[in-house]
Amino acid sequence: MRNTIKFLCLLCITGMLFGLHGKIVFYDGTYVIGKVTKVDESSVYIIPVGLDTPEGVLVGNIDSLNMENGMVPVLNSNVEYFYQGGTFTPNNDDWMADASQKDYHEHIDLEEEFQAINDPKKPWNYFNFSLIGGIPLFAANSLKEVESGQMAKMGMNVGLNMQFPYYPLGPIDISPGLRFMTFSYEANHLGSLKAAQIGAFANIDLRPILYFFPENLHLTLDGGVNFNLATDLDQDLFIYNIDLPIGLTDLQDEKYAGPGMHFGSSLDYYLNEIPIAFKLFFNANVVPQTPPFTSTFTYFGNVGLSMVLILKRNTKNNSIR
Repeated sequence: MRNTIKFLCLLCITGMLFGLHGKIVFYDGTYVIGKVTKVDESSVYIIPVGLDTPEGVLVGNIDSLNMENGMVPVLNSNVEYFYQGGTFTPNNDDWMADASQKDYHEHIDLEEEFQAINDPKKPWNYFNFSLIGGIPLFAANSLKEVESGQMAKMGMNVGLNMQFPYYPLGPIDISPGLRFMTFSYEANHLGSLKAAQIGAFANIDLRPILYFFPENLHLTLDGGVNFNLATDLDQDLFIYNIDLPIGLTDLQDEKYAGPGMHFGSSLDYYLNEIPIAFKLFFNANVVPQTPPFTSTFTYFGNVGLSMVLILKRNTKNNSIR
């Protein structure tokens, strides 16, 4: 009890020593007149006329505070000047801005640290490298034996893909890439061909549209252009029961090279724990025919499986710099 009385007396003495008369005006037009003892960022402390102890009034309720010396420490609920111990101090917001900026940078640093440890990027947002293995499924009539009508003997397709991250484009995601693949065919009227192709393609992910699919399952479309070059070409003139073009007497000097294209689709599944995905794909490949028909095209379709390695940096056990 004695401590309480001492505290009240101290407040009264402080108010008498350092108080200035002021008028608090509220937004409804009412006001309070008394001795102002303190103004801080949240409240105005005033000893109303007729009372002995100060009362705290929230700044948010105050339209203005007018002091007897002409100062206006509070205007429109904004503290223009702090007041304590008989001294007015301008409310300089720079220190608050500095603090806010510091908090902002600390937030960014924490966010970057969080991303480094718990990377929110999905596997399809990274570069990837894949191995291709496909089996020819069907072929154009020009790749079928003339007598039996059976599909030409065709070898397995193997290759590599290098693909960029997916980028949003309207309602879909699109990813450019580079492709290398081998193919071969052999028929009585065509001879034996082994060739390699290199090309560029664009892969379109329909996952943003097919949002009801499981997150790790993606349906994609792809298409591209390529250039095809023989690595081994074996043709004998006598197997052709055709009239060769004028001026052409031998096929030995003919070269197999020319442009082509491919298009198809795939069903991609991304594993959760490791940076690997699998693609079940189907492609239609348009390639030049063997000499002397390299100015015309043929095609074959293949189906296969591709294993994708996501080129994601491993942050586990890495130090944060």
